[in-house]
Amino acid sequence: MGVPGSPRDVHLTVTVNSAAPGDFTIEPDPIGSLPVGPNGELIFRNDGHSGFFVYFNLKDPNKLGYKFPSDHKISDAIWSELGAGACPTKGVWDVFAPRKILNGDLTLKARNPNVLPELGPFGYTLRVTKDGGKTYLALDPGGVNQNGSIGTKGFGAAAALIAGAVAGALAVLGVQALLS
Repeated sequence: MGVPGSPRDVHLTVTVNSAAPGDFTIEPDPIGSLPVGPNGELIFRNDGHSGFFVYFNLKDPNKLGYKFPSDHKISDAIWSELGAGACPTKGVWDVFAPRKILNGDLTLKARNPNVLPELGPFGYTLRVTKDGGKTYLALDPGGVNQNGSIGTKGFGAAAALIAGAVAGALAVLGVQALLS
C-alpha cells in the first residue's frame, strides 16, 4: 500500500483477448484493491496518499504478441483526458503521466497525481503494439479521480458533520424562540 503521504502503488491486470475493439479486461490486482464503479470504471481514492503509481501489467493469454511500446516511445503507451466518456485518440496526458516501461515491455508504470484540476471522470487509452510501435491496438477503459491531494481524506464527512451540527443548533434555537 505504501507510506501515507507518498504515492500509493496500484497494480492492474490488463488482459488482451483479441485484436477486436473492446475485447480486453482491466481489473485491480488483487481484486478489490481499487474500487470499480457500476460501469467498470476504476475509482482512484487517495486515502491519505499523494496520488498513485499505477502499474498496468499486460497479459496476453492467446499469445497475440502485444506489448507496450519500449521506453523511447513511452508517450505512445497511455493517453488520458478529463471528462466523462472521453477516450483520447491523440497524445494528451491530463491524468496519467507515463513513467517507465518494465518487465520486457509487459508493464507500464504511470503516475496519477489525483489532484485538482484532475478530479472527476476521465477517459484513458492504453496503447499496445505487436510491431515495435508502427501500429497500435487501442484499449480504452474509463476512470474517476476522487478526493484530491493529501489532507482531503475525510473532508466530506467533516463537512457533513459541521453542517449537521449547525442545523441542529439552529433547530434548538428555533424551538427555544417558539417556547419564549
